[in-house]
Amino acid sequence: MTIVIQSRVEDPDRIEWRREQIVRAAVRCFASDGYHRTTIKDIADTAGFSSGLIYSYVKDKEDVLFLVFRLIFETYQREIPRRLEGITDPLQRFCTAVRAYCEAVDSNLGATVVGYHESGSLRPALLEAVQKMELETNRLISEPVEACIAAGHFRAVNVDLLTFRVVFLAHGWALKHWHFARIVSLEGYIEEGLNLFLNALLTPAGRRHWQRRAKDWAAAAAQATAARRPARARRPSSPKSSRRAPRSARATRKTASTKPPR
Repeated sequence: MTIVIQSRVEDPDRIEWRREQIVRAAVRCFASDGYHRTTIKDIADTAGFSSGLIYSYVKDKEDVLFLVFRLIFETYQREIPRRLEGITDPLQRFCTAVRAYCEAVDSNLGATVVGYHESGSLRPALLEAVQKMELETNRLISEPVEACIAAGHFRAVNVDLLTFRVVFLAHGWALKHWHFARIVSLEGYIEEGLNLFLNALLTPAGRRHWQRRAKDWAAAAAQATAARRPARARRPSSPKSSRRAPRSARATRKTASTKPPR
């Protein structure tokens, strides 16, 4: 099922530009006050334009929430394949996909948290579309897993369960960022998670392969991470750091590198 969000504007570039502004503002509002308490006017005020302009690009607030989800999955579906380009070794592809997923989540902390909290607010057709996008995105993890099993690097496992556990690792960085960011870097978080997975999954042959290649792969991963740091620095803040005061308070102001597994 393909969901088309109706717009009164016909220019695709303008639609994309305005909707991104709307989504970024909505994430801040939803993270601060929750989906149900937030109004279109709140989103418009945060974005810096009128409610009428928002209604030129979406039908209602539920459309906006769906666009938040679409932003999340489009980020995954753009960034993970980009990082996998030119990598053919199955084990390196798995490690790269895990890193790329975690880093994509890091670039959309607020949207990821909102997605977890508010998915039940979507009407059935939109929720079904979101679930389909999630399963399609999961293939970016499950395909490298299947390739590692076929190559003899991983023991046989339930690929679907393992894939969701990798997804939970990535999403956990956003959901508990308020704590993790104080005790570990993103790179350290990814390294720890990868080592846990690899120690549980590698066959003896896979372990030997990993130990021979880990140093080179870690260097390549560090280079890729360094290359994207400027873009990551421009991302919207996480919900905790960008949290607006509750509506009542606003009204008052108006009046007054991975190591080989051992």
